[in-house]
Amino acid sequence: MTTLILASGDPMEHVLPHRFGGPIYHWDVHFTAPFHIFTVTPHDTYFTNHIMMTIVAAVIMLIVFPRLGRRYAAVLSGSPEQNVPTGFTNLMESMLQFVRNSVVRPILGERTDQFVPFLWTTFFFILTCNLLGLIPLGAIFGLLSGGRLQHIGGTATGNIMITGGLAACAFIMIHFSGSRQVYYDLVAGTYGHHEEATEAGHSADRHAHHGFRWPAPIAVVICPVLYLWNFAPHVFAPERTEGILDLLLWPADFFMWVVLLVLELIGSFIKAFALAMRLFANMIAGHVVLATIIGLILAFRGFAMQAGGGFLVALGGAALSCLELFVAFLQAYIFMILTTLFISASVAPEH
Repeated sequence: MTTLILASGDPMEHVLPHRFGGPIYHWDVHFTAPFHIFTVTPHDTYFTNHIMMTIVAAVIMLIVFPRLGRRYAAVLSGSPEQNVPTGFTNLMESMLQFVRNSVVRPILGERTDQFVPFLWTTFFFILTCNLLGLIPLGAIFGLLSGGRLQHIGGTATGNIMITGGLAACAFIMIHFSGSRQVYYDLVAGTYGHHEEATEAGHSADRHAHHGFRWPAPIAVVICPVLYLWNFAPHVFAPERTEGILDLLLWPADFFMWVVLLVLELIGSFIKAFALAMRLFANMIAGHVVLATIIGLILAFRGFAMQAGGGFLVALGGAALSCLELFVAFLQAYIFMILTTLFISASVAPEH
């Protein structure tokens, strides 16, 4: 990678997407959002090195995790003294259990097993993309091919379109889960019956009180409406309507609900945007800084200066690479835990 960076002289060269071949699809789209917030014009879609790396990450996961599951099942089916996983199986089990029991379960509680497959997939896919970006595949293939193969590899999560797609998946999962929870409560007759604390400090069973059980076809239609109705708080809604003053509170409550709903909807899109930008910015920043530090070798004059400066740059680059390895795990963890928090808020009974 060092040779290619020095040859290009551009720190952004190895983090920008690079196209392979001609366009694979032409989008003949003409669209302007209200108030000219954004405009979509005709454009082409290309197969890039970042798309290739997302496919590589997906293939690695499809190979590793099914085999890991079969190996783990074989371990559990063996004799008691063989029920302890070892090696790579033990490492992956430790990571899976940490995510499930130490991160997701304290937030989602009894709903952990419902959402942990999606959260596991999100965490390990982002982590795989991040780790693949640390491998100088471009330099390796460039040297092996004599310079004929260029820009192979790269950090897929250093592309805002990739992180935007991940954030869009999280956005859909968050609000779909909230609507689905309303549907289940309507069908079970528990909608509106929240958990109540008992004198012993434990939560009472929210399914102990049942109301009207809605037919499934009707519940499917009204669950997104009720989810949206409860998306913003009703600050002026009276608990009981017993007089004219209580009736007058409903128009005020509806007006305030509309105002808060607009703010909540904007906030929901900002959360998804923050997920995409945080991952993108952190993953691209380290690579740019590393390329810039290595490029400092060109600023030295003379063989002795370049040799001494190169030694210092190599030490700094190694230290920064270790930091990038930590960031690769950290950013996958942050994306996953924020998604967990957002899902928890959407499926909460009071939401």
